[in-house]
Amino acid sequence: MVTSACPAESGAPGDGAEPGEFREAMRLWATGVAVVTTQSPEGPHGMTLNSLLSVSLDPPTLLISLKRGSRTADVIQRTGRFTVNVLAAGQQALADRFTQRRVFGAEQFAGVRHRPSPGGGGPELEGAAVVLTCRTTQRIEVVDHTLIVAGASVGRRPPADDSRGPLLYVDRGYRDLTEQETGAGNGPGLSLRPTAR
Repeated sequence: MVTSACPAESGAPGDGAEPGEFREAMRLWATGVAVVTTQSPEGPHGMTLNSLLSVSLDPPTLLISLKRGSRTADVIQRTGRFTVNVLAAGQQALADRFTQRRVFGAEQFAGVRHRPSPGGGGPELEGAAVVLTCRTTQRIEVVDHTLIVAGASVGRRPPADDSRGPLLYVDRGYRDLTEQETGAGNGPGLSLRPTAR
């Protein structure tokens, strides 16, 4: 099902901040990092995103936001399936790889350890913190983006002894979580630290 939001409902330009001002504000919003992968007759494709949202636990449902007309959006529209690979701390090179717009298909995955998705989505990346297999249930057109709502199942979880934590992105840089003493007898806490390149 496809839904189109009217301008008054979708925050049309002119209703708020200027694009540059809004971009500067949103860069302070810390998020996780994921690579969304798809599979089509033309081959596999992947792209890095941080616009991922849990919508419901029952049934398990998530939402991703994609630029309208992007290769990933077009493949998902045709196949109705995709895979979300949530990246772990230390996987920033993998995140950077899938931001390259001029590389696609088998070339994009050359040298990247991955396996086919048993759920029919895109490739599952080895070492991801968690892998979610998704099937589209609704598409919502909002301004210049497509919001894709999908049912999700957990395809692969990290081993119990995996303590890496998630890869994070904030203020134009990758971060990971590290435990540190908070002082004043409050015990350990968490802080963000830049990841090594």
